[in-house]
Amino acid sequence: MANNMNISTDESALLAFKSRMVSTIDPNNILIKNWSVSTPVCVWIGVTCGLRHQRVTALYISSMNLSGNIPSQLGNLSFLVSINLSINYFYGSLPRDLIKLRRLQIIDFRLNSFSGQIPSWFGFLQNLQHLNLRNNSFTGFIPPSLSNISTLQDLDLTFNPIQGKIPEEIGNLHNLKTLKLQYNRLTGLIPLTIFTIPTLEILSFIGNNLYGNLPVDICRGLPRLKWLYLSSNELDGEIPSNLSECSQLQHLSLSYNKFTGSIPSEIGRIRTLQILYLGSNDLSGAIPPELGNLENLVELYMPDNFLAGSIPASIFNISSLKRIHIGHNNLSGTLPANICSNCSQLEKVYLHVNELISVLDNQLSGNLDLLVLGYELPNLEVLFLNNNNFHGGIPNSIANYSELTVISLSYNKFRGSIPSEIGRIRTLQYLYLGSNDLSGSRIMIIDVSCDLWGSIPKEIGNLSSLILLSLYGNQLTGSIPTSLVDLQKLQVLYLHSNKITGSILDTLCELRNLNQLLLSQNLITGAIPDCIGNIITLRDLYIDANKLTSSIPASMWLQNYLLELNLSSNFLSGSLPQEIGNLKVAILIDLSVNRFSGSIPSTIGDLQSLTNLSLAHNTLQGPRVNG
Repeated sequence: MANNMNISTDESALLAFKSRMVSTIDPNNILIKNWSVSTPVCVWIGVTCGLRHQRVTALYISSMNLSGNIPSQLGNLSFLVSINLSINYFYGSLPRDLIKLRRLQIIDFRLNSFSGQIPSWFGFLQNLQHLNLRNNSFTGFIPPSLSNISTLQDLDLTFNPIQGKIPEEIGNLHNLKTLKLQYNRLTGLIPLTIFTIPTLEILSFIGNNLYGNLPVDICRGLPRLKWLYLSSNELDGEIPSNLSECSQLQHLSLSYNKFTGSIPSEIGRIRTLQILYLGSNDLSGAIPPELGNLENLVELYMPDNFLAGSIPASIFNISSLKRIHIGHNNLSGTLPANICSNCSQLEKVYLHVNELISVLDNQLSGNLDLLVLGYELPNLEVLFLNNNNFHGGIPNSIANYSELTVISLSYNKFRGSIPSEIGRIRTLQYLYLGSNDLSGSRIMIIDVSCDLWGSIPKEIGNLSSLILLSLYGNQLTGSIPTSLVDLQKLQVLYLHSNKITGSILDTLCELRNLNQLLLSQNLITGAIPDCIGNIITLRDLYIDANKLTSSIPASMWLQNYLLELNLSSNFLSGSLPQEIGNLKVAILIDLSVNRFSGSIPSTIGDLQSLTNLSLAHNTLQGPRVNG
C-alpha cells in the first residue's frame, strides 16, 4: 500500500507538470495525451522507473517542442536521478522545491527560456554530477554555493546574460571535468583557483570581458587539460611558455584578445595539439619553426597580428594540417621549395595581405612552382594568396587542385598568361585574378597600372560550378566568349570597366540563375538581345556607357523583379512604352544620354519603389513625372 502511495505521489507531480505544458507544434499533443491516469506512470513517454522501488528515477522529454513552466510539485519526485528538459520552450524561474531532489545526478535544462537568477540552492544537491543551463535567460551572478557540489563533473552556463566575476570558490570543485562559461557578461580576472582543478579537461570562457594575464605556470595544476578556449576577451600579457606542460592539450584558442610578445616555441612540444587559434592579438616576432613538430595539428589560425619574418618550411610538412590562416601579418621572404610535400590533407590556405615573395620567379617549368602542389594537395578547397608580392607565372599545374572552390591571387605581381587549364577545375566557384601583371598570348599587360589585357579565355566556360565571375576594372579586349553559356550556375557576372567589343550574345539569356549582369563602360555594340526578358532571375542590369543601338526590346518590360536598370550613355532610340510601368519593384531606372523620343509614359508615376529616375538628355516630351 505504501508503495502505491509513493508512486501516486510521482503521478501527481507529473500530472501537475502536464497541466503547465503546451505543445508548440504537435496538434495531437502526443506526450500530453499519453500522460494519463488510465496508464501506469512507468510506461509514460519520457518516464523511467527504478526496478526496486518502482519510483520515477528519470525524466527525459528533450526536443519535444514543449512549452510551460515547472510546478513546485516536481520537487516531490524524491527518487529522481536524472531530469532532461533540454531543447524545448520552458520558461520562468526554477522552483525552490527542486532542492528536495537530493538524489539528482543530472540536470539538463539547456536551450530553453528559463529566467531569474541561477538558484543558490543548487549547492544542496550533493550528488549532482552534470549541470547544464546553457542557452537560457538566467541573470544575476554565478552563486558561490555551486562550489559545495563536490561531486560536480560538468558545469555549463553558456549563453546566459549572467554578469559579475567568476567566483574563486569554483576552484574547489576538484572533480570538475568541464567548465563552460561562454558568451556571458563576466568581468574581472580569471581566479587562479581555476587553474588548480586537477581533473579539468575542458575550460572555456569564450566571449566575455575577462582581463589580466594568464599565470606563467598555467598548466602545473591542469595535468589533464584537453581544451582551453579563452578567445574573445580582454586578456593581455604574454602567452605562457608553460602551456607545453599541458601534455594532453588538443585545442588551444586564444584569439581576439590583447596578447603581446612572441609565440612561445615551447608550444611545439604539445604533440597532441589539433587546433591552434592565436589570431587577432598583438603578437610579434617570427613564427617558431618548432610549430612544425605539431604532428597532429589540423587547424592553424594566426591572422591579424604583427608576425614578421618568413614562414618556416616545417609548418607545411605537418601531414594532418587541413586549414592554415596566417594572413594580415608582416611576413616576408620566400616560401620553401618543398612546401607541403607532406600535407596532403590541406583544405584551406590563407596567406593574404602579407609581403611574401614567391619562389615562382623563373620557375614556370620547374618543380619549384608553388602551385605544382596540386599534385600533393588533392583536398585543397580554398586558396587565398592575394595582397602579397608573389611573382612569376601561374603554372598550369594549378588545375591539379581538383577540389578548389575559391582561388584568390589578386593584388600580386604574377606574370604570364591565365592558364586555360583552370577550366578543368570543375568545383571552382570564385576566381579572383585582378591587379596583377599578367601577360601572354591571351592576357597581356602593357603599362604599370596592373590591369589585365587580352581576351577572356574560352576555356572559362568549363567551370561548370562557377557562381561569380568578376573580371571588372581591367583592360580586357575581344568579345564575350560564347562558352559562358555553359556556366549554368552563374549568378553574378562582372565585366564592366574593360574594353570588351562585339555584341551582347543571345546565349547570355540562357543563364537561368543570373542575378547581376554588369557590362558597363565597355565598347559593346549592336542591340540588346530580344531574349533579355527570359532571364527571370535578373535583379541588376547595367549596360551603360557602351555603343548600343536600336530600341529597347519589349521583353525588357517583362522583368517584373528587376531592381536596377541602367542603359544610359548609349545610342538607343525609339519610344518608351507604357509597359515600363511593369517594373513594379525597380528602385533605379537610368535611361539618360540616349536618343529616345516621344512622350514620357504616365505609368512611371506608378512605380512606388522608384528612388532614382533619370531620363535626361533625350528628346522625350510630356509632363513632369510625379513620385
